[in-house]
Amino acid sequence: MLRAQKLLLSLLAIAASASPAIAQDPIAAYPKNYSLALDNEVVSVVRVHYGPHERIGVHDHSKFPTVYVYLSPSGPVRFEHDEKPPFRLTRPPVSTGAFRVSPGRVERHAVENLGDVSSDFLRVELKQVPLGSALQPFRGKAPTSPSQSSQAVEYRSPQFDVQRVICQPETQCKMDSSTSPSLLIAFSSLKVNENDNVALLKNGDIKWVQGSHPAAITSASNAPAHLLRITFHSKQR
Repeated sequence: MLRAQKLLLSLLAIAASASPAIAQDPIAAYPKNYSLALDNEVVSVVRVHYGPHERIGVHDHSKFPTVYVYLSPSGPVRFEHDEKPPFRLTRPPVSTGAFRVSPGRVERHAVENLGDVSSDFLRVELKQVPLGSALQPFRGKAPTSPSQSSQAVEYRSPQFDVQRVICQPETQCKMDSSTSPSLLIAFSSLKVNENDNVALLKNGDIKWVQGSHPAAITSASNAPAHLLRITFHSKQR
């Protein structure tokens, strides 16, 4: 009987080692670090927080192409990819307002914040952009001194554009008109006026704009209003 039990345990161990790793949803497994901020037919926006020197265990992310939007200055963060062969990547320090476009890939990794301050950012997962759609990787730098009002497209593709909008205090800036929906991501305290409906946003807040009405922004502090606008084009474009 004892011998049979040992044989059964050995067989179970072999089966477990041969089976593929079970997918680990980061929102369910690590709710302190990952939370869903928005989910619709176009995007999923996941809010991410890594505390100083915090380590997060192995988990999976979607394969969707992703725009990473950095909400705080932070030091390096190490990603230990659980693949064959395993490898490590270290994200360099980032600044508030920077962003990165990733064409998408299998993501299964553990994370360690190597810095002395928290790292806060958004994962904007592009659900209507197919994997392998030849998106160009891109890193958009944060402005060093946003001293003038401006609207500049910093990344352009057939599927979406990323535009930086800066509006000086005591000035109303009407954003470029578009019939396409867009996601607004604030880096400062500001007001968004859409069809006479005013929304107050602060750093890290987001707003989905359908695009049927022109929107204008104003600063809600003594600092310039500063945001990213990701505009999603129709599939026919």
